[in-house]
Amino acid sequence: MRLRKRAKIEGLRESPHLLEALQVAYYHCILEMPLKNIAELLGKSPATITRRLDEVRQAGWLRDRPEFNPPPDIWKELQGKMTCARIEKALIDHFGHDLLTKVSVLPSPVRQDASKTRVTASDNVERIGLYAANRLCELLAEGEHTVGINWGWSVRQCVTNLHPAHPNPLLRFVPIVGNLSLDENDAHFEEAVECSSNRLTQHAAEAFGAPRPPRLNSPAFVPRRFHGDPRNLQAIRDFIESDISYRRIFGGTGEKGLIDEVNCIITGLSSLDVQSLAAYRPNLITDSDLPRLEQAGVVGDLALHLLLDQGEPGENITDDYEGQELVKNINELIVGASPEDFVRVAENTRKEGRSGGVIVLATGPWKARILITAIRLRAVNELITDMETALAISQQLGISREIHSKE
Repeated sequence: MRLRKRAKIEGLRESPHLLEALQVAYYHCILEMPLKNIAELLGKSPATITRRLDEVRQAGWLRDRPEFNPPPDIWKELQGKMTCARIEKALIDHFGHDLLTKVSVLPSPVRQDASKTRVTASDNVERIGLYAANRLCELLAEGEHTVGINWGWSVRQCVTNLHPAHPNPLLRFVPIVGNLSLDENDAHFEEAVECSSNRLTQHAAEAFGAPRPPRLNSPAFVPRRFHGDPRNLQAIRDFIESDISYRRIFGGTGEKGLIDEVNCIITGLSSLDVQSLAAYRPNLITDSDLPRLEQAGVVGDLALHLLLDQGEPGENITDDYEGQELVKNINELIVGASPEDFVRVAENTRKEGRSGGVIVLATGPWKARILITAIRLRAVNELITDMETALAISQQLGISREIHSKE
């Protein structure tokens, strides 16, 4: 029996289907993809996919908990081929390794109408969350780190799937965006609570056995009506910034906050559309604002701050100064981490030559422009996305033909 089992292990090592078998096991056990979807993705029959999974199981590299545990030497050699390495390399080569350190593109079906319908595939979001959770467990396993957690559905999928091998009480988790303050009757109320920075920070700390994180009691933004009243606006900001929870995280006059110690941020990005901007920001952005914001060059937001598409580095693609003034006015109402905070964490990561930093999770081809803008802003170190979104980015950059030519 022992000889037979050893023969099966050695047989899989030498098998021409080794990579395919590991991909099937990884996608099924780690990314929780149904076998039917894996068959469609790899262009194989369901019977072949089932057979490949059985081969890994018979080699003793898969236990039905499930636990995927290939030999370290095999995994070291083939781990990089579990994701879409060709397009990952193309994106890093385009932006430069000093700007974008790591890109992880997960396999996903490419829908022809995804950009038009703007409907996020839930499987893709879950898959990115699972992958990001594994990445975060690896990154934060040892040592001291202060981790900023943004709000959002992709971030929630990551945080709720955190299962580190052992606790790390040296970690500190920090919410970086306040409460969205939606009315309880709002259709998005429950989702906003579940995806809030405060809630996700608590989940992350519990998963790692880290100290209880601070809570950010301030609202995410000041209502729009106060912008035309500088005196009252300043009074409101003074009140918010005097709150002890705000000062502890963002500091105050002559004092630093936890934000200055953050060396890793987990975040998503929102594109410019009615669902993501107006719905979650009542009394800040209205549907009638959207055409003007788009004309001004707004491509989405980073921690609620609107970002303008500057085109190629050094190029300003809009002269709509009134629209840009509207953007400035709205951004002045945001309470919480700023794009400058993201850039600072990302730049410090580059200078120190370490991994991590600002890790962006994103799915949806319509987010290509905001992702490119954030990367060019130097606010991103790592990107975790799906094939559908990565291809949309490559098309925006004009490098899709180059990627396909390498096939």
